[in-house]
Amino acid sequence: MGSKRLHAAMGVLITSGLILSFLGMMVAVALVSVPLFAYCAAVSYVADLMLHNTESTTLERLRDSRFGLTMRFLIRQFLLLGLCGAVADIASFVSQMTTIGLLLLFILQLAYGALLKHVRKQRNELPFTTRGLDTETALGIRRMPHPFLVNKHVRKTLHLDIPLVGGALATIATDDWRYVTYGMITTVFVAYLSLLVLLPDARNALKLPTTDEAIDELNHQLAHYRPQVALYFTFAAISKDFMYQVNMWLESLESLELRPIIVLRERATLRYLDATSVPVICVPKADNLARIEMNELRVALYPGNAGKNVHMLQRAEVKHVFIGHGDSDKLASSNRVSKVFDEIWVAGRAGRDRYERIKHAVTHNQIVEVGRPQLMSLQRWTGKVAGPVPTVIYAPTWEGWTDDACYTSVIPAGEKLIRALLDHELDIRIIYKPHPLTGSRSAEAAAAHRRVIALLEEDNARRFGRNVTDSKAAAKKLARIDKRIADLSERGVRSKYPDLTEEERTARIRRSRNQAGKLYWSAMPDAAHHVVTERIPALYDCFNQSDLLIGDMSSVVSDFIATLKPYAIFNLDGLPDQEFRNEQRTAYASYLLDSDCNGLSQAIEAMLRPREDFMAPYREQLKQYLLGEEYPPSVVRFNAAANNLYRRGLLDFPIEEPEQTYHPA
Repeated sequence: MGSKRLHAAMGVLITSGLILSFLGMMVAVALVSVPLFAYCAAVSYVADLMLHNTESTTLERLRDSRFGLTMRFLIRQFLLLGLCGAVADIASFVSQMTTIGLLLLFILQLAYGALLKHVRKQRNELPFTTRGLDTETALGIRRMPHPFLVNKHVRKTLHLDIPLVGGALATIATDDWRYVTYGMITTVFVAYLSLLVLLPDARNALKLPTTDEAIDELNHQLAHYRPQVALYFTFAAISKDFMYQVNMWLESLESLELRPIIVLRERATLRYLDATSVPVICVPKADNLARIEMNELRVALYPGNAGKNVHMLQRAEVKHVFIGHGDSDKLASSNRVSKVFDEIWVAGRAGRDRYERIKHAVTHNQIVEVGRPQLMSLQRWTGKVAGPVPTVIYAPTWEGWTDDACYTSVIPAGEKLIRALLDHELDIRIIYKPHPLTGSRSAEAAAAHRRVIALLEEDNARRFGRNVTDSKAAAKKLARIDKRIADLSERGVRSKYPDLTEEERTARIRRSRNQAGKLYWSAMPDAAHHVVTERIPALYDCFNQSDLLIGDMSSVVSDFIATLKPYAIFNLDGLPDQEFRNEQRTAYASYLLDSDCNGLSQAIEAMLRPREDFMAPYREQLKQYLLGEEYPPSVVRFNAAANNLYRRGLLDFPIEEPEQTYHPA
């Protein structure tokens, strides 16, 4: 938390220096002061470089204010020309050389950017992208140009004007024509050389197979792998915040006895898909997806309801299953649209009841109870506080797509709750773990979210100082682990581990994440509060660190019930307790809070004094109702459900033996 505030403060400080440097250059032109202009120009270059190295939102604000990177360079160049005209003459040698140099640089920058854009466009025309299948080698697809030539190329090419700017200022100051001449030649030569270096790599990257050739090769490789079950995912608004819907199922998919494959529809999803040993194909166009042959595929699993699901649903030989991305009392967990699926897999009896309350939507036989395989790592309630400091996790949901589906407590009660916990007579550690999309739609939710974070950071700073991290060595180790995970996650030409199989890569990334998760908690004092908005630590790690959950109507609550620890839910509509519990099944064993946090003391007493925890027996009942029987384990039930449905699919559509079998080299 302290690191983020430091980066934000640095961003503001650097931005102030950047803006002042441009104002200084304007004053220098007006006063015809070469030393002042040179000093301010140098400050502006350094500030720009520093600003791009900070984790600050200032860059976005500058872009939104029409003062983005390209605009800043253009303004500085025009101011330089203005200074040339003020000191000498607009028709002078220095003015002409500077103008010619800037025009040539602009043409070369334009050519460089246009070439890269063309390469990217053509590569995106490939009918698919894969992971875990070696289609690129088989098709002879060359790698993209080296990352140094591609990544942040606009920043790099814009900075090529430095020799020309320096030379022009030196010529103005000394009246020696050689400075601007050599500066112009250096700038243009380096820009031209960069374009020449890029050309052969770009030409190789454009040697691509036809759509027919690519799809034929993919079908050959799939015929060899013979996938039997697919996890299918598509989403209109792609970002890392939505990919949890897929990532939560990866280990469950890997544990199946059937041969799995992941089918994605948007190329951006591959960037946010977690490491997995399961082969992945991403096919953006529906026409190309229809040509992908998976003759033994008989089961398709869907974590979400999306319009493009229909492109897989039209495969008649496949049994289609809605598995969702968490069980809760939200409308999304019992959507009428789900009747298009052959089966709906829910955690326990509660999921079945939700769907059966929707008349004429789904039949009793469509619903299968499989438990929640993801919850196997959760630690159970021992009847006492586990750590040295009582810990409350506040895990509110987000504001939803519309105000009608706004279940979050952050807006009306988040700040009140945090203040009440901080004011408690005992020291209570707070873990704030909001939904990844919190504040993405509602400015009010975003503001409330920031206020909650500010309260926790201020309390940490008051008790432990501005630098909350307890161990600098631990912080450095975390940074090294983060770097290792980033390196392992890179594939292609920029990868440091190009020879790793996906199984080996996945195993190393997960080991590193486990190490980082353990190290994260030891890097701060036991009583320090935590704001968790990144992948590490994971939600279930936060559950294991906590003694009490406070949340909203969401799947987070349903999952937490597996721990049998006390929990509280906000009843924001002010319904009578019994009516609220009847409507929201997850509230059956919950302590209830209103928007003023009345009821919080009961929940805290249940955490601190188990004899006062009168909801404990109800949690036992609710756990079985929501998540199903303890035995057989949910991993076993999930696997059995897939096997049973696969056998049914084979009965309806027996596998046709191909005329020939592909044997990869």
